[in-house]
Amino acid sequence: RVRCRSRSRFCCSVCQTMNHFEKYPDTASKRLLLLSLAFAMMVDFIPFSGSLFYWLPELTAMLLLYWVINAPHRVGIGAAFIVGLLVDIGTGSPTGMHSLAYMAAAYLLIRNLRQIVLYDYGQQAVVVAIALMSSEVVQVLVRLRYDHRFSGWLVFLSPFLGALLWPILNKVMVSLTNLRRLKR
Repeated sequence: RVRCRSRSRFCCSVCQTMNHFEKYPDTASKRLLLLSLAFAMMVDFIPFSGSLFYWLPELTAMLLLYWVINAPHRVGIGAAFIVGLLVDIGTGSPTGMHSLAYMAAAYLLIRNLRQIVLYDYGQQAVVVAIALMSSEVVQVLVRLRYDHRFSGWLVFLSPFLGALLWPILNKVMVSLTNLRRLKR
């Protein structure tokens, strides 16, 4: 048993839980973070037909938001900027469009991170839907300013599908993180 910090003889379950959560950031490796974002970008670079394009949420944005919530010491607004620039280059979008959108979404989560971490997956899905919607609004405004055309109202469907997929994404990423830890 581990000695308790409160000078009692043996550690209580609260201290054991705190020790587990203090070690949690170390479980998310840099390799898993980079590989997951690279995979998400490759999926986002696949060209889809126009009708399917509107339904699909941006996997890169969702994974970026996942890492902002679960590894805030590694992924923040600066990482959102860099990932956004890479997505802009890969998709041929106006430079800075995805960067600005991802930074706005990341800022919304970072600003309320202490509460969001305590939410269950359903409540987190609502917050992620709001962040993804803000990202879409920024992208629509940049396209409107850049191309002088409105993309249509169907673009606002993807944040809702992203919110529905949020619990699945969480489960998959937690499983990948724990799989890495079990191999040790």
